[in-house]
Amino acid sequence: MSDDVSLEPLFNNGRPSAAGGGGARVTSIEEIGAVSNRAAASVTATPQEITIGANKNSIEIENSGSKIIYYGGSGVNSTNGLRLFPNAKKTFAKVKGDFSIFLVCAAGDTSTRRIAEFT
Repeated sequence: MSDDVSLEPLFNNGRPSAAGGGGARVTSIEEIGAVSNRAAASVTATPQEITIGANKNSIEIENSGSKIIYYGGSGVNSTNGLRLFPNAKKTFAKVKGDFSIFLVCAAGDTSTRRIAEFT
């Protein structure tokens, strides 16, 4: 298991701080559940389907490579896909069990993706 876990989905999603008023909100780990990481993998010009694991409800995708990753439906390509720039993350929260997304790079490009899932 990797030690590089993003806490981005936790920010400002919990109860107000004990101090009251404004400020950051805190979400306890019990409310989030367990985090699991998948092994890093290459993304190429061939669309790669990503599905959410059993009993998971949120998934975070990070582009840890040096090229843009495009994401979308099964026909995604570098023309119609949404861009995930290098060192950027995208979180899909409260998704259904049949969640599916495709990742691809432009022709001739390769990048690396990392995935964390949350219960």
